Amino acid sequence: MPEPNKWHSDVRVFYEKTGMAKYISHLDTVHLFTRAIKRAKIPIWFTEGYNPRAFLTFAMPLSLGTESYCETVDIRLMQEENLDELTARLDSALPPDIHVTKIAVPKLPPQEIAWADYKIIFEGADETFSERAEKILSDDKITVIKKVKKDREKVDKQVDIKDKILKYSINSENGFAVLNITLSSGIQNNINPSLVIGKLTENSSTDADSASIIKLKSYTAEGHEWE
Repeated sequence: MPEPNKWHSDVRVFYEKTGMAKYISHLDTVHLFTRAIKRAKIPIWFTEGYNPRAFLTFAMPLSLGTESYCETVDIRLMQEENLDELTARLDSALPPDIHVTKIAVPKLPPQEIAWADYKIIFEGADETFSERAEKILSDDKITVIKKVKKDREKVDKQVDIKDKILKYSINSENGFAVLNITLSSGIQNNINPSLVIGKLTENSSTDADSASIIKLKSYTAEGHEWE
């Protein structure tokens, strides 16, 4: 931890990860931010010991191939800074498809995240996709195969995710079928949108790989926007 008498403050970096940046893995994103913070000359705290590391805390790892408008990483400043100026400096040190929207004092811990809004665009949907998707999502049970931990290993398990879907709507935009859905999110009960995509496209001519996922917002259990 920082020295007892040395000034420090935790701040939260809000950023968007879109375009080609969606193919950057979580681990590479950690390395990318570490280098960007160094280039931007941001005075952050490093862990102690033989292998000091920049103190970075990401709220949630973002799945590879998913775009997002609501990603965050917490950092610990070791000297007072103008947060607007800090936002501009860090943004300019990052690649074009990763954009820092603001840096602010955290309001809630990551443990408070309970739901997330997603927009899923099915560019290769067949003519019956929307009708079939509506039938599946309105059913009493929605069973999918999910990887779960068992004895330190990951195994396939059938799970019902019906109660992990808060709300949804299906419409058409620019000729594509679009699913707006709110899924359980967070450290304990995170549902990957790819599970929903797989369920909606199984045994159909709609290609699951043609679906684009965009994460829009995160919420608390009470429905308040997480910040």
